[in-house]
Amino acid sequence: MASFASLPRARVDPMLMLMEKVKQDTHQHKVDLGVGVYRDEQGSYYEFPAIRKPFVKLAAQFMFGHSFELERVASVQTVAGTGANRIGASFLRAHYAKGNEATKAFVGVPTWGNYLPLLAHAGISTATYRYYDESTHEVDFISILGTAKNAPLHSIFVFQGCCNNPTGADMTKEQWKALSEVIKSRSHFIFFDMAYQGLGTTKPDDGWEDAWANLHVVCASADVADLVRDVLGCLMRWEISTAPAYGARLAEIILQTPELREQWKQELSEAAARLAKNRENLYRELTTVCNTPGNWDHILQDKGLFSLLGLSERQVDMLIARYHIYLPRNGRINVAGLNDSNVHAVARGIDNVVRDCSNPLMEEI
Repeated sequence: MASFASLPRARVDPMLMLMEKVKQDTHQHKVDLGVGVYRDEQGSYYEFPAIRKPFVKLAAQFMFGHSFELERVASVQTVAGTGANRIGASFLRAHYAKGNEATKAFVGVPTWGNYLPLLAHAGISTATYRYYDESTHEVDFISILGTAKNAPLHSIFVFQGCCNNPTGADMTKEQWKALSEVIKSRSHFIFFDMAYQGLGTTKPDDGWEDAWANLHVVCASADVADLVRDVLGCLMRWEISTAPAYGARLAEIILQTPELREQWKQELSEAAARLAKNRENLYRELTTVCNTPGNWDHILQDKGLFSLLGLSERQVDMLIARYHIYLPRNGRINVAGLNDSNVHAVARGIDNVVRDCSNPLMEEI
């Protein structure tokens, strides 16, 4: 019988640890700004009302638009966004890198914690570069463009299309255009993760949140797309057999039912508007009410669920221990966790830890 006693202990996931801390905390006014899901004003996980009715189809058509040559797109339904990334990485390892150890995937940091281990698990070597300038709270476009220019031909680049996790900082349309020219000239392969599309704008036609997960591969022709679709189907079979049908059936119905489709778009617009309001409220509390040291303008400029506050790990630990305000140690907050009843307390907590850590006489936690 095989013995697995010598296996190394699995890597601890910091988000799972944070979730457990929140669960164990019985404080009446605890605030969860950690997990990356949309919440309502009462702090509960939010299910869009349209989902409670028969729901949505044709993710590829909604993603690429009616004018795109959809016969060139090979698509499969996956299990959650991580599942889409996993299947995509396995496909690239087998059919793009093709055993070439020199083929690397370039990932801008700071980034979502799953990319690097997920790519490594698929057998793809990785390299990182600076995506975000913490001193300015903006995209470091010089670093991004320089990395794309200097990376070996035919490299893989992983980008988030919008509502960047964890920074909330997105490239502008002009920057995307300039980057696309370099990507094309260097024959790089782009792997887009679109986890939060639709939460960065109040204009419903500008995007939507993919409430179920799909993997799309844009191919040179319909014939190639057929081949890719078959291969993706095999990978899905080997990994999970088949994806759950319930979400896909709901999706079909909503996208094919005009009133439900419009309701869904309106709900997304309202969610995006609430996120913008939460950003304005937190910014006002920090700058006008508390007069907190530092520049907090990026809170208004960031898009989607997340912002990096620029707090140190020590300051985050203080927020949790003293004020029962929970967020990961990189200082990322989920803006949807804010509401009218807790935003003042959150701002006060942030203000206190910022001031305390600038005071050399401050006592340790």
